[in-house]
Amino acid sequence: MSMPAPTPPTAPAAPGLRAGMLWTVLGQGTFSAAQWLMVILLARSGGAEAVGVYSLGLALTAPLFLLLGLQLRGVQATDAAQQYAFSDYFTLRLPSMLLGLLITAGLAGLYPHASGAIWWLGTAKALEGISDVIYGRMQQRERLDWIAQSTMLRGLLGLALLGGLHLLTRNLTFSAAGVAAAGLTTLVLFDLPRARQVAAGRWWQPPLSGSLLKLALPLGLVLALVSLGTNLPRLFIEHQLGSGSLGVYSALSYVSVAGSVLVVALGTALTTRLSQHYVRAEKAAFLRLSLLLTAGAGGVGAALTLLSGVAGGPMLHLLYGPDYAAYAKPFFWLTLAGSAGFLASCAGFALTAARRFREQLPLFVGVTLILAAACWWFIPRQGLLGAATAGLIGSAAQLLGSWFIVMQALRPLRAPPPLQGEA
Repeated sequence: MSMPAPTPPTAPAAPGLRAGMLWTVLGQGTFSAAQWLMVILLARSGGAEAVGVYSLGLALTAPLFLLLGLQLRGVQATDAAQQYAFSDYFTLRLPSMLLGLLITAGLAGLYPHASGAIWWLGTAKALEGISDVIYGRMQQRERLDWIAQSTMLRGLLGLALLGGLHLLTRNLTFSAAGVAAAGLTTLVLFDLPRARQVAAGRWWQPPLSGSLLKLALPLGLVLALVSLGTNLPRLFIEHQLGSGSLGVYSALSYVSVAGSVLVVALGTALTTRLSQHYVRAEKAAFLRLSLLLTAGAGGVGAALTLLSGVAGGPMLHLLYGPDYAAYAKPFFWLTLAGSAGFLASCAGFALTAARRFREQLPLFVGVTLILAAACWWFIPRQGLLGAATAGLIGSAAQLLGSWFIVMQALRPLRAPPPLQGEA
C-alpha cells in the first residue's frame, strides 16, 4: 500500500448533497442525451446498419473495460476509512487500460466489417477509464459538480465530433475516432488539472497494490457481468439476425437509457452517504435512503412504461423515422425490462455502499447464465420481442438476488453504544 499522499492544494468547497444530486442528474442527463442523439443521428443518416455496427463496438468494449477497470471508482468513493491512497488506485488503473487496448485490437480483428469502430470505441473506453479513477477521488471528496461538468463536456464534444465527422465522411471509423478525441480532450484539459486539487503528490507509484486488486477484482468481475448482461442480447441479435436488427434493437433500448439517467445520478450521489450510514451501523438510515432511491427508480420506470404503452409507435416515428414505428410491441417490453433493471440497480448501489463485493460475483454469474439461456431460447423464436423478454427475465433475477444480499448484509449491523452521559 502506498504512503498517504501530501495534502493537496485547497479546493473550492464541495456542494451539498442536494446540489450534488442536481449536478449529477444534469451531468448524466446531458451525457446520455448526447449518446442518444448520436444514435438518432446514425439512424437517420446511416440507417439501422450503421447503428448496429456502432452498437456492436460498444457491446464488445464495454464489458471488457469494466472488467479491467475493477470498479475502482466505487471502491475509492466508499473508502471512508481512507485505507488506500489515490496513487494505489491510479497505479492499478493505468496498466489495466493499456491491456484493454491490446485485447480490443484482437476483438477488432474478429469483426472486419466493424474493426475501425471497435478499435476507436475501445480507445475511448480506455481514456474514459483514466477519467473514471479521477472521478472516484472527486466523488470521495463529494465534488460531484466537477464529475458532472467533465461528463457533460465529454458527451457534448463527442456528439459534435461524431456528428460532424459522420456527416462529412459517412465513415463510422472516423466517427468513432471523434468519440475517442473527445475523451482525450476532456481528460487533458479538464480532469487532470482539477484532479491535482484533490490528489497531490506522485500518482504513479509501483508496484501494484495486491490487497487493493484482491478487494476490487470481485467487483470488476461483477460489473463486467452486468455489462455483459446488458449486451448479451445485442451479441445474440448480431449473430442470429444481423447488424440491421441490432441497430433497431439498440435504438429502441436507448429510450430506457434516458430513464436510467435519473436512477444512476441518484445512486451515484447517494453512494457515499449510504456507505457512511453502513460504517456507522445506522441500519434504519441506510434502509430509509435505499428505499427512497428504489421508490424514485420505480416511479421513473412506471412513467416510461406507461408512455411506451400509450404512445410507443408515434414516439418511435418521431425519434427515428417511420420504419421504426412498427416496433411498438418490443419497445413496450424493452421499457418494462428497463424498469426492472432500474430497481435492480438500486440494490446494486446499496451493495456497493455496504462493500459487499464478493457476494455479488455468484449472483451475477447466475443472472448471466439465466439471461444467456433466455436469449438462446427466445431470440431465434421471437426476434426482437424475444430479446426484450430475455432482458426482463434477467432483470427480475438480478432484482430478487440483489435485495436478498442487501438484507443479509444488514442483518449483523448493530448500532454503536451511546457515549457515557448520553444514556
